[in-house]
Amino acid sequence: MTMDPAWNRGSEQEQPSYLWAMLTAPLNINLFLATLASSTFLSIPYGAPGAILPMLAFAAGEAIASMFIPASSTFRAKVDRKLKLKRREAAAMHLRGEIARRCTEHDPRWETYRNLQERVRSLREMGSHRRSALGERELERIEDTAIDYLGLWLAELSMDERQDSVNERDIERRIAEANKRIEQGAEDTRSLRKAKGDLEELLLRHRRLASRKAAVEAALLSLPDAVEEIYQAIITGASAAEGGARLTEAIERLRLEEELESSYGAEIQNLVQPSAARAMGAARQGVKS
Repeated sequence: MTMDPAWNRGSEQEQPSYLWAMLTAPLNINLFLATLASSTFLSIPYGAPGAILPMLAFAAGEAIASMFIPASSTFRAKVDRKLKLKRREAAAMHLRGEIARRCTEHDPRWETYRNLQERVRSLREMGSHRRSALGERELERIEDTAIDYLGLWLAELSMDERQDSVNERDIERRIAEANKRIEQGAEDTRSLRKAKGDLEELLLRHRRLASRKAAVEAALLSLPDAVEEIYQAIITGASAAEGGARLTEAIERLRLEEELESSYGAEIQNLVQPSAARAMGAARQGVKS
């Protein structure tokens, strides 16, 4: 089961214009500049006809190309890949900024993150050289793990803030006070019952948060380990039975982390600041179209 990360499921307005991508491609721009230079050069001996003919030829070529290139699956995949990388980097920058506001640059998890990035780059390079047992879908999933790691890290930090902001004993005391006043027949019983219900719900969410935090902490530990397992399986020869089993197991572990974020994603995004939530949700809705 493969799921799109939330930061990669952009709205329709965010989808690329393949025609515009063709027109603004570096090769096309260079051809236009070469055509412009040719027109200038030919205009000297031949005047206006010499200047117009190269431009007409270029325009005709563009019209023909626009009928085929934007519809090409290879070209579209290239454009989608470029947009995917842009979105991933934007999300990573935002998440890194949010994390930097909450912890120091000496936090050991920064080193874990950098090592994870290095492993991901190595696996992509091996895949591009056709020396990898991984398919493109597996490589893309592995590339998303760096964002997953940042998203989980930010979620853990936000959960810590949430836990620190709530005092269970104080909430229990307020619930007991509300109960006492209700039993004494206070005039504002209806408001007290509502306040009591809100406090009980808050207490329940706070206690449930501990188990979710434990799951996020476990994912933070196992995600880099799963990527390392994949890396070791590839460089030691995943074609062997043992290597192939390790590779399969490690990829399955990545899918488990994906399911964890899917299960807790909405709740986690409610814990973080709105801007960080958008990064997690522009930190798992736009890089796997």
